Amino acid sequence: MLELMVDGDEDFVAVDDYGDVPPIPFKAADVAEMQPRWDAIAQALANIIDFDYGAWENQGILRRIGSSQDPFGHVSAVLLFLPPGHLGDYHGLFRELSSRTESTVLFPTSRWFTVEMEALRVRNHLEFVDLTERLAKIEAQPAVKVPLPAIIKPRGPAQPRIRAVLHAGNGLTWSQVRIEIAGNQTIHLKAPGQEGAHSFSKRNQLGPEHPLGILMTLAAKGEWRNPHGSSPDYDRVSKAFQRLQTLLRTLVPLPGNPFRKSAGAFVPIFQIRIHPKLLGGGP
Repeated sequence: MLELMVDGDEDFVAVDDYGDVPPIPFKAADVAEMQPRWDAIAQALANIIDFDYGAWENQGILRRIGSSQDPFGHVSAVLLFLPPGHLGDYHGLFRELSSRTESTVLFPTSRWFTVEMEALRVRNHLEFVDLTERLAKIEAQPAVKVPLPAIIKPRGPAQPRIRAVLHAGNGLTWSQVRIEIAGNQTIHLKAPGQEGAHSFSKRNQLGPEHPLGILMTLAAKGEWRNPHGSSPDYDRVSKAFQRLQTLLRTLVPLPGNPFRKSAGAFVPIFQIRIHPKLLGGGP
């Protein structure tokens, strides 16, 4: 492997780091950058092995390229590893995976499945998929759909069982999501060709910083503003708003943020309204 360096205004020279090979001149017309087309690869894999594509990340050798949803509505990240072919690829992969949890990881082949990697998989609640083997099975039996392995997520006794209610595939964006605040502490979520609902626990007291209270403010004012950073309420209110964002991205597992910042305010990218019955406006 030679390092390509600029030699003059337009031409290049390929240099061997160890000096075993003399420099090789190249014309600019003969040089082209070769790198994986991540988006094209990810979209093709999503169609073939059946997960919801989404360009969550655009840097690194390990990237989140979508989401997988099991029959119970639990959503987990789908990661793709594409090694560039360097000596440090394995150590770089191990370092990257050490910070990932509860994800399905797509590998080009099973040669990366070492004893150390298996221990990391178990510890971080990951699932590994050998793409060479998976694609060979699909080619041999195209009519048989084998779902991606389910992620067994550790769950504390007090942790709520919140599940996704909308699928994030088919190019869905936050601007296509509609949220309607209905009665009985329930919200309805709709997108082209699908809809679902989420009900809040009635054991929790409603208030301005309850997720439902924040959603009602968003529907009424079209934006949300946290208190000034010097306010004693800033930490409490900003954390409440962050919990709402986490909830929305769980219910609708889309890449990107459901809000955009505008002059210090958080403006929803999705559409939101209060049901007319709650406003006394009839059906």
